[in-house]
Amino acid sequence: MDAVEAIVSRRVQRAFADRAVEADKLTTIVEAGRHAMSARNLQPWQFIVVRERETLKKLGELCSTGRFVGDAPAAIVVLKDLNNKRWADVDCAQAVQNMADAGWALGLGTCWVGNFDAEQIHALLRIPQEWALFTILPFGYQSPAKPPEARPLKPRSQMVHYERFGNSKP
Repeated sequence: MDAVEAIVSRRVQRAFADRAVEADKLTTIVEAGRHAMSARNLQPWQFIVVRERETLKKLGELCSTGRFVGDAPAAIVVLKDLNNKRWADVDCAQAVQNMADAGWALGLGTCWVGNFDAEQIHALLRIPQEWALFTILPFGYQSPAKPPEARPLKPRSQMVHYERFGNSKP
């Protein structure tokens, strides 16, 4: 699958097949994150790859809107550098997008998890205090029982403008 196809076909996935994710695929996904653009090339991220079943379960319990993390066969915890207040969120978001698209191209789905008990996850994963929890990306193969659904996009005419705001004609 090429990059554009992965971007436009990607779906949010919250249910996973009971199938392990290969280590080489997780390495490829992390590499995609490492190659994200970042302001001044500061690369204000760290990635923790989690595959241990018990740790994944505990992570799921600590995610109020992402309990499905506990059912995933793998997850990547994305940390941001607290010393980079201006650009870390933007830069980490670009890394997350790269990883989500790379995962999809490799046949894996994910869903950005945003509500979690950061303090307890810091303790669980022994995260140093100078790093903040940005998100958790669970990865896995599609569940045959609950495949991800396409969500409709707003019409192009409502969000794409040419030369000036309000001009929807190229």
